This record gives sequence, structure tokens and C-alpha cells, in this order.
Amino acid sequence: MLNISRVRFLGAGTALAAFGPALLTPFIAAAAQASEGDVKILNVALALERAGIKAYQDSAKTGLLSPSVLAVAKGFMSDHIAHRDALIGAIKAAGQTPTSETTKVAYPTLASESDILKFAQGVEKGAVTTYLSVIASFTDRSLAKVAASILGVEATHVSTLAAALKEAAPYRGFVS
Repeated sequence: MLNISRVRFLGAGTALAAFGPALLTPFIAAAAQASEGDVKILNVALALERAGIKAYQDSAKTGLLSPSVLAVAKGFMSDHIAHRDALIGAIKAAGQTPTSETTKVAYPTLASESDILKFAQGVEKGAVTTYLSVIASFTDRSLAKVAASILGVEATHVSTLAAALKEAAPYRGFVS
């Protein structure tokens, strides 16, 4: 039986509803025992996920995306929402307050679908770099595994955007 208080478990309810108890219970259990440093990293990731959500919302509002690209953008935004909710659940499970911050992202001029795709790819590359840089910093290896899982999703977004832009694969053998 997991040693998680009922309050902390219920506080993580949104994330559990989104992903299901089988997938998130180990994450929430690890977060319940998270060190202060690990919670700080989770809050940085949370602010980053909010930036991704905002970037896709703002891009969708331009009216420049074709229906098929808009559908993919909404799918990527859904991934960021799921990550955000999981991170909020984990931070609450640790008995801490999730940050309300959103990482600041510099917006270029968004005058075409191509501009938006390049912008989104830059945001996603930033997420990949950030997750990659924090994995080794987690005291709890279970939290590092979750960050690595999110990293994989963000890298998939980068590659998908590269394909949409008809670019060569952005990574060849290693992610940097």
C-alpha cells in the first residue's frame, strides 16, 4: 500500500483522471516524498508547460493555420495540458503549492503558417533542452523517469514540426 495521505492523493485528482491511476500512482507516490529541490524542478517544468500551452493557444488564434495543422497543434497543446496537470498533481502530492508562473517566450512575427511552425518548433526545442538538463538533477529517480518520458513527447513534437517544415531530422543519434 502506498504511503500517501488521502488529501494529497485527492489533490492529485486532475492528473489521475487524465492519465489513470496505473500510470500516475508511482509518479504521485514519488512526488509525495519529493525533496524541496525536486519540487522546484517540477515547478520549473510546470511554468514551461504553461508556456507551451499559451504558445499553441496564441498561434491558433491567428487564423493562419490550415485545418490539418491546427488539428496537430491542438493535439500538441493537449499533450502540454496533460503534462501541466500531471505536474500540478505531483506538486500537490508533495504538499506544496504549484507555481502560477508561465515561462516567458519571445514571440517572432507570426505572419504565416510557416512562421508559426518554426515558432512552435523553437518552443518545443526549448522544452527538450530543459527536460534533458534537469533529469540528472532529480534526487528521486522516479521523478527523473517521468521527466524523461515527457522529454520523449517533446522530442516527438520537434520531429513532427521538422517534417511539416520539410526539414531534415533535427537530431542525429543524440539529443543536445
